[in-house]
Amino acid sequence: MNFISAILLKEHSLSGCIQDKSGNPKPFPILAIDEIPLNIWINKNTNIIEDANTLVPAQGWLYDFENNLSLSNAWKLLKPEASEYGAVSTVVPILICPDDLDLVCSVIMVEQVVTETEVTWIRFGRSWNQIHDLVTSVIWEKPFASPVLTFKLSDFEEAYNNLKSLDEVWNGAI
Repeated sequence: MNFISAILLKEHSLSGCIQDKSGNPKPFPILAIDEIPLNIWINKNTNIIEDANTLVPAQGWLYDFENNLSLSNAWKLLKPEASEYGAVSTVVPILICPDDLDLVCSVIMVEQVVTETEVTWIRFGRSWNQIHDLVTSVIWEKPFASPVLTFKLSDFEEAYNNLKSLDEVWNGAI
C-alpha cells in the first residue's frame, strides 16, 4: 500500500491594532496574530515566559536613557528584507518589559525568515545577551511548543507599515 503525506502550512493574519481581542482599549499599538494582540498570543501559544500579557512591543518602546534617544534597531530588524540569493533569517526582538524599556529584562525574540513571497516566524525565545542594544544570543523555546507562523510577504509589509503609522500617531499623542 502506498501512502502520501503532506504538511499544510496555514497562513496567519497579521495586523497592527490598539485594541485587544475583548475590545478593551490598550495603551499602545501592537501587532496582532489572527486578531489576538502579540503579547496575549505569546502567552497562550509558547512556553518561553510565565506571563507575557504585561509585555509591550519592542518596536516603538526601546529607549536609550543614557543618550536620551529612541532605539530604531527593533524596527529595522522586523522590517522584512527579501534577497534574490535566498531566504534571509533575522533574529528580532518583539516584546520587552515595560518597566525597563531596554533589552535587559524579559525580551521575547523570534527567528524571522523572509523569502520573496513569505515571512515565517520559525521559533521563539528569550534574549540571553546583548551588546550595544543588539541581542547577540537567544535561549530558544524548549520544548518547542509554539506553531510556526507563515504570513504572505505583502500582508506582513502592510501590517508592519500599519503598526509603524499607529506608533507614530500614538507617540505624537503622548
